[in-house]
Amino acid sequence: MHAKSKHRKLNMHSALRRQVLRNLTTDLIKHGRIETTIPRAKELRRLVDKMITLGKRGTEHDRNQIEAYLYQPKAVVPLLMDTYAKRFADRPGGFTRIINIGHRKGDHAPMAMIEILNTENPESEVAFSYLVKSLANMQLQEETKIVDKALAPAIDAKAVFTDKRAFKKALDEQKSKEKFALKITKAMKNAGMSAEKLQEIVDENVNKAQAFQEAEASKKVNRYVKELWPENTPAMR
Repeated sequence: MHAKSKHRKLNMHSALRRQVLRNLTTDLIKHGRIETTIPRAKELRRLVDKMITLGKRGTEHDRNQIEAYLYQPKAVVPLLMDTYAKRFADRPGGFTRIINIGHRKGDHAPMAMIEILNTENPESEVAFSYLVKSLANMQLQEETKIVDKALAPAIDAKAVFTDKRAFKKALDEQKSKEKFALKITKAMKNAGMSAEKLQEIVDENVNKAQAFQEAEASKKVNRYVKELWPENTPAMR
């Protein structure tokens, strides 16, 4: 009976696959986050967790194993045995996070960003910045403070549904809102942050977005005025 493979082949022969994964593992440990395809990110997660575990142990044998697998050992080994070992001293596993970022132009390959968790400063993580941007976008659309509303999604008791399809759609929307609320709660807990502090960060992002929109709108107006008066353009204030 054919035994199932323990790893993804990634459409490569074994030597090329090992070389690519060694490169990706080294880059992720060195830079903290990289973008790659989802299958490579899932395979990479297993290897990075293993390297961080070896760094936490910190024996001479573990150091030799790290140096034998990774490139640029002078830059990578101190990170594993010092920085990441201290950061994840009380964490048994799960040192990385994979975030889907859509599809790549050209071959339409599913892409992801994989990053090493930063338990010391969760606000610097990509997942947290994505969450803040999502909340800021919701606040721009609804024009009201969004954090408290997103944390406690309520069902409209007066809503009337014409058929089962409309009811199922409303139920799915409510489930997605509750899932998003759990995501916000988890992010706030990891960052040790209150709802008021998160709302302040969202307000800052909203103000930046509004300023950017106003700047883009003024550029369009200036361009239109220059087209109307190419020789004697009036000053716009």
